[in-house]
Amino acid sequence: MYLFRIIICFGMALVMTSCYSVRFQVENGQWEPADTEREDAYAGYNVYTLDTIVTRKLTTGEHYFNISNCASGALHTVEYRSTLGGVLLNMITFGRKKKVKIKYVCIKENSM
Repeated sequence: MYLFRIIICFGMALVMTSCYSVRFQVENGQWEPADTEREDAYAGYNVYTLDTIVTRKLTTGEHYFNISNCASGALHTVEYRSTLGGVLLNMITFGRKKKVKIKYVCIKENSM
């Protein structure tokens, strides 16, 4: 019975911390407009989505990737989302792989 309680507590902690979203937004600069009929927080924004698995290696130390879709070279809004599947993949691979979904909006060219 004691082991069952530990497993339940661990499962609850994993589920409660598994799905989260973090969004960063700059104050200066105009975002790239879009003619979409979205009804969420990105209404009127030209949103790019990157759904990827980030891999970290112990020998190289490189754990970054470049976003090269922005003509202005600057980002207006970045949203990083992790799900339960991403947390489980991270746990199974001992932190080497993590599935993330990134939404970003570029700054309109010549608006800085």
